[in-house]
Amino acid sequence: MQARSVGAAQGWAWIVGGTRIFRKSPAQWIGVLFVLFIALKIVNYVPVLALVAVLLMPVFLAGLMDGCRALVEGRRLEFTHLLSGFRKNAAHLVTLGGVYLVGNLLILMIVAHLGGEAFTTIAATLGKDAALPPEQAEEMRAAAASVTQAALVGTVLSLPLLMALWFAPLLTFFHDVRPWPALRSSFLACLQNVLPMSVYGLAMLAALVVLVPFGLRLGFYDAGLWMIAPVLVPSIYASYQDLYAGPAAS
Repeated sequence: MQARSVGAAQGWAWIVGGTRIFRKSPAQWIGVLFVLFIALKIVNYVPVLALVAVLLMPVFLAGLMDGCRALVEGRRLEFTHLLSGFRKNAAHLVTLGGVYLVGNLLILMIVAHLGGEAFTTIAATLGKDAALPPEQAEEMRAAAASVTQAALVGTVLSLPLLMALWFAPLLTFFHDVRPWPALRSSFLACLQNVLPMSVYGLAMLAALVVLVPFGLRLGFYDAGLWMIAPVLVPSIYASYQDLYAGPAAS
């Protein structure tokens, strides 16, 4: 499928559209996302189930997008929407989950190769209470530079993967597009709309910068992401609708 190109301001319009979708059924949105949050936290205690959860994330995302479509069309958001992805193109959606899993493992391996020793040096040094002698302070600075470089490489490598997967589950679920064409279409859609995607991403990043400290105080490193999820999730649908189906959701 071919996406259309839009102006930079549409990046903010997607967030507004996502907020409008959320406001159609706020209590139900929070309830559905809370159920998903608890389920993922439980399975994360079992490594094998955690891997299965990663494979199934596009399936659950497709269900959430089906819930967005229901609200836009004037229907109710139901808890059963979480399972909608299992009823249509589930195998293709799981394939997308496999691409996400393998892609992230490869990126993690590259980052570990570039900064593994530096991570170890910093962890060992921070575990000491005594003041650092000059030579160890110099090692820390070198290690910090290596870690920063590895993190930047990881971020750069993660962006194409994120772009390819952003719309792919929606194209597979709503339009029966097979995984590889869906990944290609999603990547190209993000690439040709780099300005609105940048505006959108920076706005979401700003929200995360504010909310992550609150999440850390609660003991959940990803709580900030879940706090913005009630707007983030429907904003994905709003961006899809804008680029692939016409004007943004209202």
